[in-house]
Amino acid sequence: MRPDPDLLQRWVIEDGVPPAKVGPLIGLSRAAGYAWLRRYGITAAGPMLEQSRLVAQWRAGLVAAQLAAELGLHPDAVRERLVTASVLPPTRSYFLVGSPADPLPEHLLRDWYVREGFSVAQVAELTGTTARQVRYRLARYHLSPGRPGPASRARRSLTKAALTELYLAQGLTCSQIAERAQVSAGTVNELLVEYRIIRLPKASDPPRRKSTPRPEWRVPRRPDPAATR
Repeated sequence: MRPDPDLLQRWVIEDGVPPAKVGPLIGLSRAAGYAWLRRYGITAAGPMLEQSRLVAQWRAGLVAAQLAAELGLHPDAVRERLVTASVLPPTRSYFLVGSPADPLPEHLLRDWYVREGFSVAQVAELTGTTARQVRYRLARYHLSPGRPGPASRARRSLTKAALTELYLAQGLTCSQIAERAQVSAGTVNELLVEYRIIRLPKASDPPRRKSTPRPEWRVPRRPDPAATR
């Protein structure tokens, strides 16, 4: 999968993002980020060239060498951008790591990969991403099958006092607390157990029946033959 040249240009040229940070922002290594900037001919000095304009001029009959001379780019960079324009899906395939639009948030990876045992390839298929993007975020969030506990960030935002207030005093559900704290409901459940906070019974729960003592069953004694003589 190829990163969107328009996105990379916007970061480097307009937003002033250092080239060293481009790779990590799209879930790749620093070296891979440098490589894509070089292949697309993107530098902080410009030029800023939208993909739609490049494709329109190419379809109008200009060859790559003519486009490169007119736009101030290397012909190889023009060809790379045209190839990307032909294979990029309409929806964006690269997302800012940790942003609200990121299809691989920490809590989802913690639930699917750590707790439920989905493989990297399965998580990638479920989220429409690549295995490389999944592995990058797993390393960034320090997640592995051997570390199933709640994240330290969750403990900082959901202390015992805070969770007691939300869960017992305010009566919020685990899902509501998870949405407020931006963690998973499973993480909230784990913290409730860890803090030994008594769970509130749900209104839909049937009333518990009191257990009645079972009658004691005794083996009848057999008559003594000597006593009947």
